[in-house]
Amino acid sequence: MATPTWSQTVDSLFTSTWSHRKEKAVEQAFKKTPLAFWLKEKGHVDSVSGATRIEIPLDYGTNETVRWIGKGSNVPISDTEHLTMAYEDWKYVSVSVVRYGTDDQKNRGKAQLISLVDTKLNRAERAIWEEFERVFFADGTGPNEPNGLQNIISTSPTTGTVHGLNRATYSWWRNQQKTATGAASVYLVSDMRTQLNDIIEYSRSEIEDIILVTNQTVYELYEDETLESKQIVNKTLGDAGFQNVVYKGRPLIWSPSAPSGNMYFVNAKYLKLMVDNEWFMDMTEWKVIPDQPHDRVAQITCAMNLVTSRPIVLGVLSGIAA
Repeated sequence: MATPTWSQTVDSLFTSTWSHRKEKAVEQAFKKTPLAFWLKEKGHVDSVSGATRIEIPLDYGTNETVRWIGKGSNVPISDTEHLTMAYEDWKYVSVSVVRYGTDDQKNRGKAQLISLVDTKLNRAERAIWEEFERVFFADGTGPNEPNGLQNIISTSPTTGTVHGLNRATYSWWRNQQKTATGAASVYLVSDMRTQLNDIIEYSRSEIEDIILVTNQTVYELYEDETLESKQIVNKTLGDAGFQNVVYKGRPLIWSPSAPSGNMYFVNAKYLKLMVDNEWFMDMTEWKVIPDQPHDRVAQITCAMNLVTSRPIVLGVLSGIAA
C-alpha cells in the first residue's frame, strides 16, 4: 500500500477532526441563535431524510360535531376535511474550507497543524451560525434562501404566497398583524397585550410554547417601560446565555438580526425548522483546486428550511417606535 502524501494526511486530519466535532457543531448551531434554540428546546426541530421536498400537514378549522348530550341525544357524525398538505423546497447553505499548500507546508509541526485545523473549522462553523441568525429573520427572497420570519409572519398578511398557498385566497392562511398605536412609551405594553390575546384566541389551549422576539431597540423600550416592576426571566433561555424578560409568562428575547420596529409573537408548536440530519453540518471530500498547486477545498453543508402549518396563531406587532 502506498504511503499517503502529506496533503492526504492533512485531509484525513481535517476530516477526522470534523467528524469528531460534528455532533457538537450541530448542537452549537442551535445554541448560537435564540429562535433556533427555543424551537429545539420545545421539540420543534424535525429531521426528514432523503425526501424530494418537505411535506407540511396543515392544521386549521375545528371539529364542529362537538355537542352536549343527554339521554337519547344524537351527536353529528359528519366529517369536515380540515387537514390538507402543503409543500416546501429544501434550501442548502454551504461554506468552503480552503487550504493553501503553503500553509500546510508552514504548519508541519503537530501543535501548529492542530491549531491550523481548529482555526479553519472554527471560522467555517461560525460563518454558518451567523448566517442562520440572519436568514431566520429575513424574508426568503434572497437567492436560494429559506423562509424567514418576515415572510412567514408578514406585516402585510393578506398578500403573498407561503408554501405555495396564496394568502389573498385563504383567510385561514394569514398570520395575525397589528400596527403600533403610537409612541412605545404610551402604547407598547397595551399593544403587546392585544397582539398576544389575538394569538391566544386562535391558539386556545395550545399556548405554552409562545415566545416574543424583537430587536435590541424595541427590547430596551420594553425594559424602560417595565423598569420599576419586578422583571422575571425565563431560566431556560437565561441559562443558555440569551438575555430575556418575561411578559405575561412568555419569554421576550431580542436578536441582532430581527428587523427594526417589529415584535414577533411565535407559537413554536406551529413554526418548525426542518433539517436533513444526513446533510446537516456535513463535510464533503477534499478536492484539488485547479491551477493552484497543493491547494485544496472542502465544503460544510446544511439542508434545511423554516415552515409553518398554522400561521393564524403567529403574529407581528409592527411599526414600534420610541
